[in-house]
Amino acid sequence: MGATANRSRLGVGASVLAMLLVAGAAQAKGMLGLPEVPEGSAIRHFGPEDVIKGWDGFRDVWLMLDMAIVFGVAVLLGAVIAYHPLVRNKARSIDELEQPKTFVMYSMVGAMIALVVQVNAVMGLVVFGIGGLLRFRTNVGGAKDTGRVILATVVGVCCGVKLLVVAVFATAFGWVLIWYLESQNIGRIQVKGLTRDTIPRVADAYREMLIRTGCKIIGEKKSIAKNQVSFVIKAPRQLDRDWLDGHVAALPDELRGTVDWEIS
Repeated sequence: MGATANRSRLGVGASVLAMLLVAGAAQAKGMLGLPEVPEGSAIRHFGPEDVIKGWDGFRDVWLMLDMAIVFGVAVLLGAVIAYHPLVRNKARSIDELEQPKTFVMYSMVGAMIALVVQVNAVMGLVVFGIGGLLRFRTNVGGAKDTGRVILATVVGVCCGVKLLVVAVFATAFGWVLIWYLESQNIGRIQVKGLTRDTIPRVADAYREMLIRTGCKIIGEKKSIAKNQVSFVIKAPRQLDRDWLDGHVAALPDELRGTVDWEIS
């Protein structure tokens, strides 16, 4: 019964999405200057002028500057919200620490959709329908992966309606944004099996070691009840975990403990 209901809902969603795509394509066709084909007449053949449509926007320097400002401000404001210090300090898991990256990516996707909607209002419903199907009907991993999938999908939609300037510029901007966000790896290190007397010295030793290897310490917690010390770190992209294990092995036996790593 559940499977039948799911198939029914999926069929309705696909039908609505198809109607929105047809409506969006019709409106985009008019905005692009393509002539309507009278009913019953021969199908219009495309020519060289159709191939170059959409590329002339790259000659508009002010248009490119406007998109750069729009994407830049969207990412900046999204980061202000995503990296709020009070929320950041309460993060306890790796997923919570990685969550701001998703917010920033979604902020850029929202700005891109707004640019598309300015040209063709119907496309907003199309993108919304695609996003819903991707999020709830497609296994694309976590929320961060969903943001990249939606970005790639909207880029494809822009190509389909010949908004090539937006598609190319968003691809380049998104590539740089993903590279920057993913270059900041968040990790958690727990040193267990300590004694109450060695906890302060172990914390000092690991803190110095992590800073020396290029890590930035976001949070530190000493738990006397559990006889452990934990660190939340921001690790550089090029950090080799085996190399870091070598630094741990170089510590004195009484300060080494049992290390549990969790790095995104």
